[in-house]
Amino acid sequence: MTPALERARRRRAWSPGDAAGAVVLTGLAALALVVLVAPLLVVVLISFDGREYIGFPPERLSLRWYQALWGHAQLIDAAKVSLRVALDVTLAGVVLGVPAAYALVRGTFPGRTVAGAFLVAPQMMPGLVIGVAVLFFGAYFAFRASHLMLILSLTVFCLPFVIRIAMARLAGLDPALEEASAALGAGRFETFLRVTLPQVAGAVLGAAAVVFIEAFDNVTVALFTASARARPLAVELYYLVQYDSSPLVAAVSAFEILLAFLAVAVASRTIGLERIGR
Repeated sequence: MTPALERARRRRAWSPGDAAGAVVLTGLAALALVVLVAPLLVVVLISFDGREYIGFPPERLSLRWYQALWGHAQLIDAAKVSLRVALDVTLAGVVLGVPAAYALVRGTFPGRTVAGAFLVAPQMMPGLVIGVAVLFFGAYFAFRASHLMLILSLTVFCLPFVIRIAMARLAGLDPALEEASAALGAGRFETFLRVTLPQVAGAVLGAAAVVFIEAFDNVTVALFTASARARPLAVELYYLVQYDSSPLVAAVSAFEILLAFLAVAVASRTIGLERIGR
């Protein structure tokens, strides 16, 4: 069939009902985009307000709150703590999550379904529940809130993201490639490194970006497990909003929005968003 005949056939198959459905879906997608993006834009605009209190719309634009943020040593230290925690959690999530996903997809051991449900269960629970559970568990063993407890709890919370994304990619791979590698004399570990891992690299990088953003911004888990002497930025912001009503809070929030945007932009630039999970 020629391209012209194919286009004509598609036009004949397009009914008014399809057009109405497309309009409704487009409208719903636009509405969802506005609902998601509009609050972020409001926060960013408030961060440029020169007044002493939060108000919208801004009366005059100013960078005073970003200058105040740059000179706020406590917030800068909290941002450094969040960055270290996010990097540690991302590394731990990838190192643990990718082999776990490979075992769940390619393994044939007894209890595989139960193990899979157990590993992704934290994703079904509120972060508040995980934070309280880790706090009580640590208290029972005299393991107090600390930097290590924060990393462990956030790793538990974020690990399902890596496992589910890696499993989705591994399930779409052709096992014949791994079988061919084994037939040529490569061991399972060598096959994983040289055949399987390059094919799931895009999904792994995408999962790492998701984990990094979640670990950096998480407050529900960190609120119960972070050390009082080295609180991450999200926890510091939580305490800040209780006594500070200035746009400094909006400036901190705008900084976190920018960081999340940069992480997504880097993932899109390096691997393409359409390849995440593929």
